[in-house]
Order: sequence, then C-alpha cells, then structure tokens
Amino acid sequence: QPFWLAPCWSKVAWHTSRVRLAVGASGSFSMIAVRVALRRAVAAPASGIARRLQRAQHGGFSSLSPALQSKVDQFRKDVETHLPKDGKGVVFATAWLATDNAFVALMKDHFPEVLSGMNLVAIDTLHLFPSTLVCARLVEEKYGKKAMWKLPQDVTTREEFELKWGDAEEMDSADFDFVSKVEPFQRALAECKKDILVTGRRMDQAAQRITLDVWEEGKRTFNPMAPFSWTDIMAYVDAKGVPINSGHNFAYRCDAPIEATKRHLPDLPWTKVDLGKPFWQATEAELKGSPPAAVTYVFKSFGDTHTTVPVEPHESERAGRFVRQAKTECGIHTRTTSAGGGPWGP
Repeated sequence: QPFWLAPCWSKVAWHTSRVRLAVGASGSFSMIAVRVALRRAVAAPASGIARRLQRAQHGGFSSLSPALQSKVDQFRKDVETHLPKDGKGVVFATAWLATDNAFVALMKDHFPEVLSGMNLVAIDTLHLFPSTLVCARLVEEKYGKKAMWKLPQDVTTREEFELKWGDAEEMDSADFDFVSKVEPFQRALAECKKDILVTGRRMDQAAQRITLDVWEEGKRTFNPMAPFSWTDIMAYVDAKGVPINSGHNFAYRCDAPIEATKRHLPDLPWTKVDLGKPFWQATEAELKGSPPAAVTYVFKSFGDTHTTVPVEPHESERAGRFVRQAKTECGIHTRTTSAGGGPWGP
C-alpha cells in the first residue's frame, strides 16, 4: 500500500475490529451495532484517503502558485478559443521536452476529448538521445495517447541513414534537418490532414521567440505554452508528476570551462554525476559537489546527440541546442506552415 495511506488504513482496521466485536464470538450480533461500526469504518478515514488519492491523481503533494495557476487558467481559455472540441485536424509536434510533456499533461487534465481526437507527431531522426525515447514511452503510457512516429524516408536505423545520406557530422546542417525532420514531418502533416499546428514554443526560450504570439492566424499555428517560463515548466512538472527526460538528472563537473563547441566530444575532462533527481531540484552544493567544482553543466534540453550539449544551469535551454551551427531552430516550425502545398513556409 502507498505509505501515505497507512494512517487511513490503520483507522479502517481499528473500526473493522469494532465490527467483529459487534458480531461477537458466538455469531450473534446487534444489527444496530454493526451498522454503526460500519459507518464509522467507512466515514472515519474517508476524508484522509480522499485527500491523499486526490493528491496522487494530480501528481503529488505540491499545489500551483497563484501566478502559475493564472497561466494555466489562461491556457484553458486559449484552448477553448482556438481548438475544436473533437481535436480533429489538430497536430501537436512533440520532441518530448519538458514543455511538450507539460502540454500533454494539461490537455489530459483539462481537455481529454481534444487530446484524444488530435494527433501527436514525433520525429525519430535516428540521432536522438536514448533517454528521449524512454521519456516518450513514459508520456504515451501515462496519458494514454500514442504518438504518430515518423522516420527519415526509407530508413529505420542509424546505419541505414548513414548508408543513404552519410554521417550527420559531415552533412550540411540544412540537408540533415530536411531529410531527418522536415520531410518526415511533412509526410505526417499530410497524413493527419492538418488544419492547426500546435507547438510547445515559449517566449523565454530565445531572442527569436520573444514576441511569439499564442495564435498565428496566417499560419494557423497555436503556441499555447508561449506565456510560460522555464521556471513555470519546472514547477508544473514537479507538482503534477509529469514524465521528463532522465538526462536532466545528471551534473557534469569540471575544473575549468569547456567550450560549447567541444562539449559533444567523448572523453571530456569532467565527472558525470547522477543527482538522483532533476537538476533544478538540487541545491547549489549538490550540483557542485565536494569539494565544489569550478564549473558544472547540465542538460536543459534534448535534440540530436551531435548538436546538443549541456550548459550551465543559469543559461537558456536553447544555448545547448544546434551547437556549432549558425541557427537556433531545426526547421520544423520555421519551415512548416501547411502540408502538401509545395515549398515550406518561412
């Protein structure tokens, strides 16, 4: 039994013993006594069990701050305004990042019918972190929503990808993004008969997104997470028990800074430490260790293994993405506005 229900079960046991006493060893009993004992057995722990079950169903003991609850309330209004009640024609592009998973959790909690009718589209570039695929499975299972998975055309493994297109490190970044992300996503949009594209983009992620609108009419794109901050997302996933990438649990401690353009290389002079919890739940002392490390890096976001690196905890999550490339977007959002309409949008 869950440890937090123990006090309630002990009360049930005590009142059950009173029922036994009412019956008596001989088998004779007072119906009135039995009824009273049963009512007490059920009623006495009910409030405690209900409170604990409610907390468990909503992902833990934490409640949302008034400021975060206000954003959740606005999220609900935005969804009611922009998405059809049956979810038809709605496509959510997920990369299984914390914000993406928080969106799925919000939809399951507040709009289960919309979530059921819409499509989650996930692209396996064949260069994802293994922990990303594990996280995807956890999200699918917890919220009962399977994603439509797409892979690069006519390949199913990294080896097949390299035989057809070459090593990702040697490919032009625009070519890699097109064959591994944009083209598969185009196929998914066409298959889903996409009308509205939903993203997990937020305004605080990068300068390019600082003026991001919740609704982009010209593109029929819905960005419901735009007003949320990274701090909001951390608080929400903690409070609601939203599955996240286990890669968030590691700290990389080193004696001196390592250039971002080299942090993807093997055998770097750092120590990888499992914190046993997401890095944002750790204290500074826990992050740095003893004696304190001069520099500590953490993964705040996860894309492809060859272009994603850990960053310092205070840096933007986008700072670790598309490293060694002159861009901050993969093309899924910037080059996609409609399906089957010829060239990709701006």
